[in-house]
Amino acid sequence: MPCAKPIQRVFLFTNHAPQQIVSGYENIKQSDHIIAVDSGLERIHELGLIPSLIIGDLDSVNPTLLAQYAHIPVAKYSAQKNETDTELAICSCVEMACYDELIICNDMQGRFDHALAIVQNLLQHTDSPTRMRIETATQLLYFIAESEEFHNRQGQLLSLIPFSTEVEFASSVGLKYPLDGVRILAHQSRGISNEISSDCAQIVKLNGKALAIITISN
Repeated sequence: MPCAKPIQRVFLFTNHAPQQIVSGYENIKQSDHIIAVDSGLERIHELGLIPSLIIGDLDSVNPTLLAQYAHIPVAKYSAQKNETDTELAICSCVEMACYDELIICNDMQGRFDHALAIVQNLLQHTDSPTRMRIETATQLLYFIAESEEFHNRQGQLLSLIPFSTEVEFASSVGLKYPLDGVRILAHQSRGISNEISSDCAQIVKLNGKALAIITISN
């Protein structure tokens, strides 16, 4: 599936695509690519969107619905595989090397092992030039860069979870609990439930990998 433009945004609709996402399905542009990950096609169909690709082992998508999209390219895999369907979709996007932003639409309320696997998929691609995140109806999940800015998120909760032996922060601006010189070990929950206290906040990270979870409402 070649890219129409060198820089694009892509949305992956998974089996647990929520009724709405933080950034709003209504803000999906015609220029954006939409990928149906197995039965994520059902949510795409409900929204009246057109997928660019259907991918997965297709073991949970309704065959009658799938037949309605016979004109859409399909990347079908055996159910006996090492990767999850979502991992295959992410890797496919990375290989195309034409997206600057990838949004995984998933409510993270299905099986915990599947939800955690999606976070692992993000971890695998932290060095990719494509910025990736998971969006639910109320939360954003992504791995922060060395310098991360947060705009127009005053009052929202920010949790930082280490995915390395430790995460060390140099400084922060606009947080209720400053991170200046803070070191969080992998087994510690110190980074849970901070609060963004300014419309323009920033974190500077020295080392380690940290998953940010921003809660829009709680």
